[in-house]
Amino acid sequence: MFCLALASAFDQLGQDYAVLDGDGRTGDVHAAFLRKRPARWGDFRELRPESHNCSRDSEYESMLYDLIAANQHVIVNTPDGADSILMKWFDVTLRHTETNNHQFKFMYLISDRPDGLGILPQLAERFQFLYPVRNLHFGAPELFSAFDTHYSSGFHIVVDLQPLRGEEVRMLFDLGTFPAEALELKKAKMFTLPALSRARIAAWQNSFNEEIDGIIANDEVSNLKNLAWKYGMYE
Repeated sequence: MFCLALASAFDQLGQDYAVLDGDGRTGDVHAAFLRKRPARWGDFRELRPESHNCSRDSEYESMLYDLIAANQHVIVNTPDGADSILMKWFDVTLRHTETNNHQFKFMYLISDRPDGLGILPQLAERFQFLYPVRNLHFGAPELFSAFDTHYSSGFHIVVDLQPLRGEEVRMLFDLGTFPAEALELKKAKMFTLPALSRARIAAWQNSFNEEIDGIIANDEVSNLKNLAWKYGMYE
């Protein structure tokens, strides 16, 4: 849902973007943009961090390079987690974006499980524009107490992804669409969203746009603030 909302924010701002969906399990993000925006799909789990001659590495790097060269923004959806395979992909992406004078803004969706937070110091060493996202689809903000206590002070901006009702989430994925497009489908006479669902999706998207307005607009100031936790003060 985060990628769909981010794309919708760009759409509503009239900014150009492409989508690279690297989560090979479902390809639902790719499906939402197919034939509407430049969109590619692969499986980042096929990368091999221990090998320098993996054909998949070259294939995905080529995808990334082509999208970066031709689009103002590229939204990259990755599988859950940030293990050694994905760290390789992150490093490759960082190298390509820096080479082409693009900024890599890393939006890391954290869950309510404290054992998934240990990667944050490692990510902060690589990415100045690192934005943690509390995914409130998992539950109430209180569930993120471990992050709030030990890590949140290290960032200027922490994003809250507000929950969208399950029926609206299912509607978007079943229709293979994203919020900005779904809100316009009535005009295209493709189908009519129920009025209440339309209102809920619109309110949810507006809330998200407010959350990330500073991230989209800010191209200079690092999001890292208090880096004491990087060096084990809270370990």
